[in-house]
Amino acid sequence: MKVSELISYLETQVPLSLQESYDNSGLQLGDSDQECRGVLLAIDITEEVLREAVELGCNAVFTHHPLLFHSLRRITTETYIERCVAFALKHDLVIYSSHTCLDNSPLGPNAYWASKMGLREVRVLDPKPDFYCKVVTYAPRQDADAIRAALSEAGAGRQGEYSGCSFSVDGEGRFTPSAEAHPHCGTPCRSHVEPESCISVLVDKGRLGSVLSALRKAHPYEEPAIDVLPVSYRSSELGSGIVGDLPQPMTLEEIVDKMSDFQPVEQVCHSRYDGRAVRRVAFCSGSGAFLYQMAGRMGAELFLTGEAKYNDFYDAADYTVLATYGHYESELMTQNILGEILSEKIGTFALHYSVNSANPVNYLERSNGKK
Repeated sequence: MKVSELISYLETQVPLSLQESYDNSGLQLGDSDQECRGVLLAIDITEEVLREAVELGCNAVFTHHPLLFHSLRRITTETYIERCVAFALKHDLVIYSSHTCLDNSPLGPNAYWASKMGLREVRVLDPKPDFYCKVVTYAPRQDADAIRAALSEAGAGRQGEYSGCSFSVDGEGRFTPSAEAHPHCGTPCRSHVEPESCISVLVDKGRLGSVLSALRKAHPYEEPAIDVLPVSYRSSELGSGIVGDLPQPMTLEEIVDKMSDFQPVEQVCHSRYDGRAVRRVAFCSGSGAFLYQMAGRMGAELFLTGEAKYNDFYDAADYTVLATYGHYESELMTQNILGEILSEKIGTFALHYSVNSANPVNYLERSNGKK
């Protein structure tokens, strides 16, 4: 299997169109047309991770955080990013990142956390806007089923747990082919009326190109009529953060204990908290403090995230209890998520989890001599 095939599969599950405008998810560098000899999964690209990939015989490294986030003006040995780029190119490594597109996905860390915590009545805190468009076409009625099938196979018409969703209405199509035309029905230079079906489907913008290509291939007309329309539909499954109800009320300490079963929790910082048990909680991996107001408005009694600013702990008191436990700690689960997705395509034998993924934030522990 080529690395490009693995990337294409991942992007059908986690479309790049889900990423935020400031992000740089996707293929970072390398020749993705080479045969895949193994994939190393990590949170970040570091020199230690790249050396580990070479030692394991892997030629692809898939991470959560992108190596190339800002532009590079040169490639020297001055910074670790430049050294990583040079090393990867020298050893013919492919580097791919699934960052905010994974964060905003129903397969991402927020949904993963909600599942592990057993949350009920789960909703996205901040649904992603402008992700969908509507594709409308008109075709002879006898060809409508084949076109609907082609659209569905290309990924159109997916809404939540449903696939192949479309709406059709019958009518009449009128057209006059030119003398140079080769019409599927009708005669050149003569007006023609054809019984047609109008077919409309919802498409996420990341799949729009492949959907339109499949539509034109399946459509019998020489010049099919196709409309692409913007829609304001927001899916409850796509976007930043997550909120839901715990199976039973729990204190912050009990929540942290349960979280420790599936991810590291070294220490927790929190705003003013009286120790009471809470039922509705919200979560956003990484830097999610911008969502504490939304969490409070949606009834969350506690909002957990990776990191926040000093003043956020003051300001959040008017909305909810804000708690943080580290950016790295809150996103370490992305290795497992990417592994689960990729194993469906490549199997587990070719996947490796980096032992060199490390928190860039270190803590100095002081002892005052007292026991």
